This record gives sequence, structure tokens and C-alpha cells, in this order.
Amino acid sequence: MTTKMTRARHRAHRIISRPSHKFPIGVRVIQRFGAPINMDSFQVTRHLPDDGAGLQYRMKRDRDGQERVAIESSLELVRREDNLI
Repeated sequence: MTTKMTRARHRAHRIISRPSHKFPIGVRVIQRFGAPINMDSFQVTRHLPDDGAGLQYRMKRDRDGQERVAIESSLELVRREDNLI
């Protein structure tokens, strides 16, 4: 077996784990930063890749349609009994 074939075989056996997003598309989250003055909830519309600061999410607020991008560490899942919109 040649060296080239051996390297290719070893590469095929490697499992590369990618970080997975904590919040699935469609769930409601709130963005935590600073003092909790306005607790609007957002719906996760898309998963975005890690930009170096953490996994990102595209979100949309139902109240006015505002869209924004946030990193996972700044988000918190809205509990069902919370009526935040």
C-alpha cells in the first residue's frame, strides 16, 4: 500500500464534530444584554455559523418584524408560561 493511499484511509476514519445549535428554528428566545428593561421575544428563523465569538442565530420579532443576529451565549429560551411577544 502506498503512503498516499494510507493517508487517505486515515482521513476517512476521522470524525470531525461540529458544534450544534442549542435553539432549534421556530422557538422563541429573549436576548439578554445589560439591564432587562425591554424583554421582547424573538423567533429563531435561521442558524448561522460560528463567527469566532460563538454560534449565531437570525431572529425576527413578531411585534414589528425587526430582524437581528445574535450569538448563542446572549440568548435564553422563553418558557411557555411567559407571554413575551
